[in-house]
Amino acid sequence: MLISGLLIAELSINRMGETGRYGVGLLELYKSNLGEKLGWVGSGAYFFLHYAVMVAYMAQGGANLGTMLQNFGLDTTSVHGLDQALFAAAVGGTVYFIKPNLVEKINNLLVVGVIASFLGIIAIGAGSADFSSLVALENQHPEFVVDAFPICFLSLVYHNVVPTVVVQLEGDRKKITTSLIAGTVVPLLMFLAWNAVILGNVIGSSGGLDHGVDPLALLKSEGVGGESFSTLVTTFSELAVTTSLIGFIYGLLDGLTDIAGLPIKGPKFEQWKPLLFTGVLAPPLLLSLGNPDIFYSALDSAGAFGVSTLFLVLPPIMIWKYRYGEDNQTKPLTTKPMVPFGKIPLAGLWKAAATLIVEQGADKLGLIDFVKHLFDGR
Repeated sequence: MLISGLLIAELSINRMGETGRYGVGLLELYKSNLGEKLGWVGSGAYFFLHYAVMVAYMAQGGANLGTMLQNFGLDTTSVHGLDQALFAAAVGGTVYFIKPNLVEKINNLLVVGVIASFLGIIAIGAGSADFSSLVALENQHPEFVVDAFPICFLSLVYHNVVPTVVVQLEGDRKKITTSLIAGTVVPLLMFLAWNAVILGNVIGSSGGLDHGVDPLALLKSEGVGGESFSTLVTTFSELAVTTSLIGFIYGLLDGLTDIAGLPIKGPKFEQWKPLLFTGVLAPPLLLSLGNPDIFYSALDSAGAFGVSTLFLVLPPIMIWKYRYGEDNQTKPLTTKPMVPFGKIPLAGLWKAAATLIVEQGADKLGLIDFVKHLFDGR
């Protein structure tokens, strides 16, 4: 994910130098470097990723909201989908009616809440987690490693904001590299700590971890680690989903305005604003209502197909064309390659990601089980 982020930064800097424009969007990078046909593949993957993740966020955000309302004596379970609708209305309404600079301040405040609740979870949960059982050999399942890759990739997605980072750091190669390394390593350490504490508590309470179990639901329903720990887990989950959803709403708005040829602000944008927000919020909300267990399946699909295509397959192809393509031999490079070792990491990245897409696609279509059945029959 770090290699991919650096490749997108390199593309952004070179595109800015080529066009003389102060900042370019992610979709423009795909169109300008891949051509019209492959550019549409990038655009399709962009919208698929955003909508799939928003379906998951609305499903989980609504479920968390329902739990929090029940704590205040409000039962919303009698109306199907009310929790998801209230969550989508609250977050979507905030972005719709409040000015962007104020939304940014609200989001920053929520991020402070995310960090505070995260630290609380680590502090309380570490005391009750069974780390010895967590690392015991009987609880290791290497056969599920490949299945975990899509969620791992999705957990470390920040690539849609890389062009913005390039602009904010004024194209400074050293600062951008430092920012992306820190922005990858710090969340990775947080995810490792989160998984250790959460799974350590689940395993410690149940003596094992069944494949497909929802750790958050288990922690909230059984109060593993104490009532305060359960409350912190719900709060952290809701705040994390809310801040992430805000970013994805803006990402989809940028994509839709780009496709429709609309400005991102001004009278014409205000004219189309109701329709744009309907297009952003309505599809994922309706999909989140159709299946109560859609959270993990939506994230799995987004990671396996959206992230893998958008950020792991296409960026090395674009860089390859930009550096080594016949059409670009006369184009000056604004920056030197930001990922060393030439063609090796480019080929390795897209081939590994393409293999994952094929493997996950075959698995979801049932082809892997079908082949296993044939060999077992022999």
